[in-house]
Amino acid sequence: MKNIVLITAKGGNTSIKNKNLIEVEGKSFLGWQLTAAKQATLVDEVFVSTECPLIASEARKYEAFVIERPAELAQAFTNHGDAILHGAKEARRIMGEEIEFVTILLGNTAYNRGVDIDQTIKKLQENPEATSCMTVWQAQDDHPYRAMQINGQGFLEGFLDLKGADTNRQSYPEIYFYDQGPWTVRYEAMMACERGKTGPACWWWMGDKCLPIVREWVTGRDVHTKLDVEVTRAWINNKLWEI
Repeated sequence: MKNIVLITAKGGNTSIKNKNLIEVEGKSFLGWQLTAAKQATLVDEVFVSTECPLIASEARKYEAFVIERPAELAQAFTNHGDAILHGAKEARRIMGEEIEFVTILLGNTAYNRGVDIDQTIKKLQENPEATSCMTVWQAQDDHPYRAMQINGQGFLEGFLDLKGADTNRQSYPEIYFYDQGPWTVRYEAMMACERGKTGPACWWWMGDKCLPIVREWVTGRDVHTKLDVEVTRAWINNKLWEI
């Protein structure tokens, strides 16, 4: 059985034009992800799911397989999981071989390394009852207890209906957020997932037994603004993965 990396990278971006192809320190964001995938020792093949000819051309420079994503799965409000399942099935068809693990990467980040991908695969190998593994960071400052919304009168109010919530973040239950790193999932478990009924939070394609790898926040961020690009540049230039 084979292990694959599936990078999702659609065109038509609305936040920053062609953000997957923005170059940072000599490589596009997609190029950084492809490099990480190629460096992973437990990965057999690398695929890029896209509808964009420019992204497809960049993927082929790194000798990755290109999966032609249908237009209906490349819209601004397409559910990411639907595109992922399509890509995994196409990868299985293209290879003509059974797949054990699928590691999903985002095309608009440069934070991942081959060792990060291998770490998620190894954790699943060591825990056969688990369906998947994902990288997360602990976020007490951004806790739902502190979340606010603007009401109909234009005033701030708590997002949750909490009375007397403590200002001390250490008193809150521990919570975690996905940090834009590797998602690795067993192929068969992914195929058994049902949208809205499996997986942690909105990541339904990960199944109901998802293992965490808790990392520092700086290890993950995808790109939606020009600030994100500059933060990534600083991360690479200062080799912050060594901290």
